[in-house]
Amino acid sequence: MQENKSVKISLAGDLGSGKSTVGAILAEKLHAAVYSTGTIQRKIAEEMGMTTLQLNQYMETHPEIDGKIDDGLRALEHSPENIIIDSRMAWHFVPSSFAVYMAADARVAAERILKAGRSSEPFASVEEAMRSIADRRASEAARYFQLYGVHIKDLENYDYVVDTSYITPEEAAAHILAHYQSFLRGENFPRYELSALRLFPGGEEEGQPAFFEADGFYYLARGMRAAAEEVAAGKPLVACVQAAAGEPCSRAQLAAWQARTGVRYPALPRGLGE
Repeated sequence: MQENKSVKISLAGDLGSGKSTVGAILAEKLHAAVYSTGTIQRKIAEEMGMTTLQLNQYMETHPEIDGKIDDGLRALEHSPENIIIDSRMAWHFVPSSFAVYMAADARVAAERILKAGRSSEPFASVEEAMRSIADRRASEAARYFQLYGVHIKDLENYDYVVDTSYITPEEAAAHILAHYQSFLRGENFPRYELSALRLFPGGEEEGQPAFFEADGFYYLARGMRAAAEEVAAGKPLVACVQAAAGEPCSRAQLAAWQARTGVRYPALPRGLGE
């Protein structure tokens, strides 16, 4: 539970998951300031005449830039202000914050970034944006592990993980706010809420829905019955726990699941087995 009286929510997540938009909504609702390391990095990139990917690659051999940004994050830990922190590393440098990870499908994220039209992210197509996002995330992950020994994609680092691929920013903010309030009260709450349109079948029927990730898709390791009921009822997000890796679903399992739940996926994993 958070000990400080001030509001501190940190938003990390996939590029294009909507952190800036959701952060602004939360800030308005909670009368909080927004501190965005992404905005800081984009400003630095523009000043240096670089794209954000180029800046990330430059920072791999120039840790002094990370040092300045991270010093700013460390100072927030004891700030009396209400703050929404949009940063990959805030969960690490501001441990009192309610740490949220916002997940997003790669194509959806690329479309959002392309639509934003930022000068530091000049892409000619969704496919180019997807490649740049993947390269930038790999660069960031390698850099943060080298500097601090942490894995930014390890979802266990976060208090709450929400899939924003197919919900509105307002819905995402409402979910985060509800979980934050439960966090403050010391209540139990679902740690993972994943999009029904990215959650594929597999595993055991009974138990609490538990997932594993493979190639950017989520698969059920158990809890098929409970998950199917939520999906069939039209719930956009399914409450899950994380499980060890398992086997991705087959085409036959997928067809049976779609008939059972009525779900229609925007994208399917490649190489589904028979």
